Amino acid sequence: MKYIKGICHFGLSVADLDESIRFYTEVLGLAVGERRERDAFFRIGERDVLALIQYPGGRERFEAEMRPKNRGKAFTHFGLKADSAQDVFEFQEYLEERGVKIVKEAYERWDGASLYFLDPNGYTLEYIYFQPDA
Repeated sequence: MKYIKGICHFGLSVADLDESIRFYTEVLGLAVGERRERDAFFRIGERDVLALIQYPGGRERFEAEMRPKNRGKAFTHFGLKADSAQDVFEFQEYLEERGVKIVKEAYERWDGASLYFLDPNGYTLEYIYFQPDA
């Protein structure tokens, strides 16, 4: 029997909820679906949800206990879907204009194109296009 049917949501602890909401709305263009005192939810695509959760104790405690130790150098990440390989390269320019740290520049791969960048909390995000036939 297959129990896992997909991904319902993923959640990230953040140092500063307001700063993170600004990044995900103003830079990435996501819309807040619901905002509460200590968390915010964004719909991504048809069914997926990203939850940002204020880390207890705020930025200082987050920095000491949660900030990813490798600051974007680890392979741990999540991928955001692009419509084309060209979009991946254009999105890099867009991010650079806004001062977003690029971890690995846009590149073509055997199955499409990809680039890696950091959010304000040090999480690595990938912007990726998969060729339909790959």
